[in-house]
Amino acid sequence: MLFSLLLLMLAPEPAAPQAPIVDRPTFADAVQMANGGREAEALAAFQRIVTANPNDRDARLWIARLHERAAAFDRAEAVYRSILLEDTANVDAMVGVATALLARDETAEAIVLLERAERLAPQNDTVLATLGRAHRHAGRDARAIAYFELASALAPTAQHRLELEEARRAYGHRVETRGFGEEYSGSAPNSRSGELALNLRVTDRLRVSARGQVQRKFGSREERGGAGVEWRWTPAATLRVQALVGSDARVMPEGDYLAEIDYADRQAVWTAGVRYFDFEGARTTTVSPAVSWRGSDRVSLGLRYAFSVSEANTLVGREKGHSVHARGAYRLYPRFWLTAGYAGGVEDFENFSIDRIGDFRANTASVGLRYDLPTLTSLVGMYEHQWRSGDVEMRRVTLAIAQRF
Repeated sequence: MLFSLLLLMLAPEPAAPQAPIVDRPTFADAVQMANGGREAEALAAFQRIVTANPNDRDARLWIARLHERAAAFDRAEAVYRSILLEDTANVDAMVGVATALLARDETAEAIVLLERAERLAPQNDTVLATLGRAHRHAGRDARAIAYFELASALAPTAQHRLELEEARRAYGHRVETRGFGEEYSGSAPNSRSGELALNLRVTDRLRVSARGQVQRKFGSREERGGAGVEWRWTPAATLRVQALVGSDARVMPEGDYLAEIDYADRQAVWTAGVRYFDFEGARTTTVSPAVSWRGSDRVSLGLRYAFSVSEANTLVGREKGHSVHARGAYRLYPRFWLTAGYAGGVEDFENFSIDRIGDFRANTASVGLRYDLPTLTSLVGMYEHQWRSGDVEMRRVTLAIAQRF
């Protein structure tokens, strides 16, 4: 009965087409296919091996791994659990089940299983790295870093080092300096801006920030500054508030107030925010839902919509505006990212100015590069080209340096 159940779980889905396989492949042949990227052929080969010998646990482990690589976590978990039924101390199967649990956000159960695996194999770098991912998923960044450090010390692979650096970037304090230059077609003068931002971790759940900005735009030099608080309410939900103020401003807002909440759900982060801008003689309120999705370690996408209502002495009543943002990032190399985006309407509310209030209509295309150094330094460069109504064009170049410590 047990073998019949195992064969049912290991059998390929009827609707999935199978790639041709070699006649009577050996275990070594199947492993070579899997390591060579021929995963469909490898899966079929391992399934044929297990059909002939259901007691071949190594082949069954490979079947589970290939399901896991294809993000078929339910099928992978079923195979891993079938192995644990026969071998309760199989560490590879424990890690596989825990990975499937993490994919379903069942973090607590995954950590219990991984801690058991750690007791059985305390020097297994895969167990330690998976425990690091589980604790980071649970919001325990300090413990995650400790496990990533142990995994990297035991096996200093590129993947372990990058996971450790990424955890340190998210957990550590950071200071960032950013500047941009804008050029307009026609007679509008060029603009320049520079800012300095500091973000400090007070506790594992609380961070505080400070930001100062100097800008020269349309012949006016203006300054503003402020502070913010970021509180991780739950491992999945983060609340953020920020206030920036300036005086005697004509182009920048005299008050810029933000309230925002992020909610992480597996590979997606959902955001909802409200922002209020107070200019001299004008006011704009913006409501903005957004979602970002990390499809893999190499690809991420983001979408944002913003609805704004503006009131000003120069406007007849209230004027509504709509903006959409689409952004993507692709990791070309382990430390090198390429970014691209499109914006319709207001392209950047972080540098919102008086010329963008009301029903602002424009199309903006952007491309950028980011390089992450092992020193936890990030270098960012971006170019944006904007086409506004009235045959006005704007070109902006932004450079930024961020350091974690």
